[in-house]
Amino acid sequence: MKASVESPSNARSPFVSGLTQAGQAVLFVLVWLIASALVHGLALPISAGVVGLFIVLILLFSGVINVSWIKSGAGWMLGELMLFFIPCVVAVIKYSALFRKEGVQIVIAIAVGTILVMVATALSVRGGCRIENWLARRNSLSQHTGSANVTKCKP
Repeated sequence: MKASVESPSNARSPFVSGLTQAGQAVLFVLVWLIASALVHGLALPISAGVVGLFIVLILLFSGVINVSWIKSGAGWMLGELMLFFIPCVVAVIKYSALFRKEGVQIVIAIAVGTILVMVATALSVRGGCRIENWLARRNSLSQHTGSANVTKCKP
């Protein structure tokens, strides 16, 4: 009798996993470049990053791309997010006189902005849960199962 050791089908070598993440990150950069060209070409009064976000959202909802195709690269980019803020630190050092003069106003603007983003995120999650619960109730009623065993989204 021959014993075989099976490896999980989703297990990958670190090299392949790294190439996958790099490829997915390149995809995000390409989407941003396309969005930047659209913003400049159409003279849109909106950031290329926001347009790129909408492009990715449309591609996901339309089924052109699958979440699994970009999940690893997006996770890597979020994990390395602090690296993207290094230019901000350089700006603080370069414009230290401005920060000494207007520092309190800048800190207040950042704090208020952060609080507003957190509140908007919380309200969005709550609204999303309400929609999800409404859809689950509607689907359970339309199937006439008669069971009240509907999973509830809890924010």
